[in-house]
Amino acid sequence: MDKPSSSANQQLALFLDSLSIQIAGAHKREDLRAILRKVSAFGRPLRYDNRAYWISLSAALLTAALALLSLYFYPNNVAAPWFAAAAVLTSLVFASLIYVRRNKINGLSDALYQRDVYLDNAWQSEPYHGKSLAAQLGQQFSEFRRGNHLREISWLVKGEYQGSEHHFEYHAYNFHYVDRRQVTTTDSKGRVRTRTVYDHHYRFGLYLPFEFVRDIAISSSWFGGFFSGSYKPASVEFNRKFKVKAQNELAAAKFLKPAVVVEIEDLGKELSELNLEFSSSGQLCISYAQNICSWQRQYGLDNPEQFLREIEGDQTLTRLHNTLKRIHTLMRFSDNNF
Repeated sequence: MDKPSSSANQQLALFLDSLSIQIAGAHKREDLRAILRKVSAFGRPLRYDNRAYWISLSAALLTAALALLSLYFYPNNVAAPWFAAAAVLTSLVFASLIYVRRNKINGLSDALYQRDVYLDNAWQSEPYHGKSLAAQLGQQFSEFRRGNHLREISWLVKGEYQGSEHHFEYHAYNFHYVDRRQVTTTDSKGRVRTRTVYDHHYRFGLYLPFEFVRDIAISSSWFGGFFSGSYKPASVEFNRKFKVKAQNELAAAKFLKPAVVVEIEDLGKELSELNLEFSSSGQLCISYAQNICSWQRQYGLDNPEQFLREIEGDQTLTRLHNTLKRIHTLMRFSDNNF
């Protein structure tokens, strides 16, 4: 015999709360497997019984419809609009409750899959303040001086890469910035109106120690820079796509040897609107237009068997790995041993 819906929903809510705690504390893939085994053993699908809410929602909408319909027959019924408004608000409450319940299960599925992605890519979360970090990075890199209204880091992780010759830590980030502008229009009667428009933009990238090169900016989407000097290598293809600014042109020439130029050209084919900034403090910021650290799950907690198979797979982000490999190659070409 089925449990009453209220009791079953309470049991499910407690179970989901325990899952949330376990997902947050998962440090290895076996922890994720154990969570999905518990989901499979729960005995029923992770789905709220929302029949009572749906009935209440339908009743509220019907009440609103009848109240408005009554105005057709009784135009002077001043209470009808109030009844209709109250019924609509009630229906919105029940619709919100249904949405919150559904979203909670989806959110836990996202959190579990994200934990798997973090484990497979050896990422660590770090506390940060988005606006403060963007301002701090803007002291080193012109990339973070975009936008005249808002600049913030909206996502950040710390990772590491072990190459054949160099090991380095890096931070991957999403950068959100906003440009504010005034738009003036004139209507058919000659009236002038001015409104403020906010244009939202997103850039993505990595920043990391790169002690072999300093005070050089290489850009395919120029946005300014700290350096007044410029340099052009011999490659026509490189110069067609990139501009080079440097504090010292001889240092730029030394860094941009033919092998490095080819490597950056190839990297520019993989990452659109590519920029590389080597700061005076020995840090590299590599930025681009597309998000190479994005992921998308196919299954969720509502299908734990398929979700487990998905989790068992390798969630290493190929484009990120390829970019890190090319950065390692740039290090090899720049460490004075090449």
